[in-house]
Amino acid sequence: MSRGFLWFAQNNNSTDYVELSITLAKSIKRWNRDNKVCVVTDQSSRFSNEHVDVVKVLSEDDSASHDVKWANEYKAFRLTPFTHTIKLEADMLWTINTDWWWHHLWQHDLVFSVDCFDYRGKVVEQTPYRKLFTRNRLPNIYNGLMYFRRSAKAKRFYEIAEQIVKNWEKVKNDVLIACHDTFPSTDVVFALAYRIMDPTAEHLIDYDWFKFIHHKPAVNNIDMAKNQNDYLYPNRSSNAVYIGETRVSRVWHYHDKDLHARIF
Repeated sequence: MSRGFLWFAQNNNSTDYVELSITLAKSIKRWNRDNKVCVVTDQSSRFSNEHVDVVKVLSEDDSASHDVKWANEYKAFRLTPFTHTIKLEADMLWTINTDWWWHHLWQHDLVFSVDCFDYRGKVVEQTPYRKLFTRNRLPNIYNGLMYFRRSAKAKRFYEIAEQIVKNWEKVKNDVLIACHDTFPSTDVVFALAYRIMDPTAEHLIDYDWFKFIHHKPAVNNIDMAKNQNDYLYPNRSSNAVYIGETRVSRVWHYHDKDLHARIF
């Protein structure tokens, strides 16, 4: 049985996702004993690093002409070298040991992070960023932390996601209500694919520990601060990361790419 972490890293004009990926891989290796890391990239972003076990280069890049590189993520199922895969996003950081997660996750075909945490570890179910989800009654799942195993159900899920991506113009105009995304956002694509598979979310698994801290301002909801990073002052001491008065003890999706240079 093979198991590991996988994410996509395609550089664009504003962000070096390879650099972010190396930081994430280092953090996973630092905290977890039972791990492998696979990063999927394109020809212009290909790299090698001691902390990344497998680098896969896309043979066809569906996002080659896109400013935002989302359009390849439906390929995760076919590209993963693992039987059991936790899919992430490059702008994340591991701050705890999560080897024990596998003992729970491997019993299922698909597990998503449902909702997210603020920096104090409070579950946040609704944010202003997900009005599209509310309008379209999509499950509040995040692709930035999800698990899938090599199974017929997971394969079907990714096949549905592929059809949504390849028919994005029709989907956003004729299927979704008031969707104005130029490119197929992976969170929206995966949420719609899951709703098609499980319309009433009867089989949606919601583990309270399988969520990440989302560092978007409206998640932390600090109204008195013009800039949440100036107020919370995210910083690192050795292997420990602090946000405000709180030491981060969960998976952290820092999202703000400027924080990478500031902390790492």
